[in-house]
Amino acid sequence: MGTEEEILKRLKSIKGILEAKILSQEDIEKIREFEIQAEKNKAAGGMMDFINEGVWEVLSKKIIFLIFIDETFSDRKHGQSLTLMKDPSGNVLGKLLRKDELTEYKNRNDVLFIGEDFVIFSNVKTQGKPYFVIPSQKVDELKDLNGISASLCVPTDLFFKEKYNIKGENLGTVIIGIDEP
Repeated sequence: MGTEEEILKRLKSIKGILEAKILSQEDIEKIREFEIQAEKNKAAGGMMDFINEGVWEVLSKKIIFLIFIDETFSDRKHGQSLTLMKDPSGNVLGKLLRKDELTEYKNRNDVLFIGEDFVIFSNVKTQGKPYFVIPSQKVDELKDLNGISASLCVPTDLFFKEKYNIKGENLGTVIIGIDEP
């Protein structure tokens, strides 16, 4: 069994991963196309810029995998928010909270809740026009290969679900990139 097949086997053993595939160059180009268009369309109904930094970081890796996940994968502990609001100076103005952070943040007086699980930091001065960022996440199970993951925008997600006939509620798509093994 080759190295890529061994990594696929490792990925499929992670809780919440339903399927894993190695991405072809054609699929990688499709991701670029969809993600560029999504960034042009902006977030918040076209009112706010966003950058899917995670996707661009993963696409710079040597080998890229596509995984289909259920909500148990999303419930993993992450050291970083899945969505941030930043300004051009790099200040973090807000973030999407993990479930385990909600109680802590509800007791803070330096945040404003926008919805149920997104906070704006009231003590951070904005420098320039804010935008949303979707950062990459470390994949602990692939830390020996510097594995990182990124969430895909909705059109990319739907494209791959249709292409691979993945059906079901609360399922998502994520890409994972690794350095050369």
